[in-house]
Amino acid sequence: MTDILNKVKFVKEAANELRESVDWYELSVEGLGLRFMDEIDSTIERITLNPTLYQKITAKIRKIQVNKFPFSIFYKTEDSTLIILRIFHNKRKPKKRI
Repeated sequence: MTDILNKVKFVKEAANELRESVDWYELSVEGLGLRFMDEIDSTIERITLNPTLYQKITAKIRKIQVNKFPFSIFYKTEDSTLIILRIFHNKRKPKKRI
């Protein structure tokens, strides 16, 4: 049985990527930034309920696709904490290795 994660932490790069993406969507279409954020929240909730379910990238890092938007979340877990490492558009390459 998998432990449910009860804390979520964003590293600086992930927090910046999320903020920039929400702003971009909101400037494109009013309300779209909020819908994007709702999907990010939903994806994070899915991870916290079953963190080992999603694609393994390295021994410690996993990846999940965000529903309805072309974004992926890269994450790892430490104890009962979900650590969001990156949130970026699937057609972009991360500027820095994960």
